[in-house]
Amino acid sequence: MALITLTTESESNIHYATITMHDDGKFNPDTLAEFNAALDTVYSDVRINALIITGEGKSFSQGLDIEYLFSAGTEGAAKFIDECMEMVGRLLILPIPSVAASNGHAFGLGAMILMASDYKVMREDRGYFCLPEVDLDMVLIPSMNALVRDKLAGQALRDLLLTGKRIGGEQAVKYNVVDQCCDLDDLLSNAKALLQPMLGKSRETLTGLKAGLHQDILRYID
Repeated sequence: MALITLTTESESNIHYATITMHDDGKFNPDTLAEFNAALDTVYSDVRINALIITGEGKSFSQGLDIEYLFSAGTEGAAKFIDECMEMVGRLLILPIPSVAASNGHAFGLGAMILMASDYKVMREDRGYFCLPEVDLDMVLIPSMNALVRDKLAGQALRDLLLTGKRIGGEQAVKYNVVDQCCDLDDLLSNAKALLQPMLGKSRETLTGLKAGLHQDILRYID
């Protein structure tokens, strides 16, 4: 069974690609390889105008596969986390608009993927956004710290990073973590609506502007 699937559809002359994370979106080397392969297609296929990232069932993505991390040892785990953030860096400079359509829990790396997307919409009645590292006795590597500092501020940064607080859709909107929350039935249509202002822009220009916008994060990513 695929851990990541990439599907495409056309609607009103807009060609959407959708990356769906399966099996709770837990990232191990196989998951990361499949996610990067999907991004390879999005980067190379100039017919694709926009990217939607979503999950399946109760989870958007529950982040790093903790069982894999423990089995990989200290050096192996550190190398893998760096590789995951290289993938997040690719999202940050994607040459087309991206939207995270969070159907459920977005934890750890899943939260990073959500924050790295240009737009974010979250299901309002189920699922939490959470940075659980404080409860896992883990510290963020520099690239993760830079991303969190860029995307969160003030009370949200304190509550989410230092207490591991879990927030639902409405609180995520109040904290400016996501652009909006909605019913599950409206999640994908609202995600597509959010993308509209950025559609049709030059791929090269978008990448260049995003690289400048996110330079304080990208300098920590090889």
